[in-house]
Amino acid sequence: MINATAASLSDSVPDLPEGVFTRDALAYDMMYGKGLAFVEFANSQGAARVADGIGMLVEQAAESFFIWRGVRPQTTPVIAALRAQ
Repeated sequence: MINATAASLSDSVPDLPEGVFTRDALAYDMMYGKGLAFVEFANSQGAARVADGIGMLVEQAAESFFIWRGVRPQTTPVIAALRAQ
């Protein structure tokens, strides 16, 4: 399930029923940062894999950098540094 709603802007969860995530479910919130309600909800409901949008943000920036400069940056350390903040 991809959360592309504005709910994360107000740190809330879209109107989802309990049990919506199965043990093999993937949950992705397009927002990023600590304490996202949707991410916490998906984890509490047992989703197998949960992610926020920081990877998409960094990968889009890296792709733009590649287009403009012809160099593809290493994104793993950038994501790690952002998560550490």
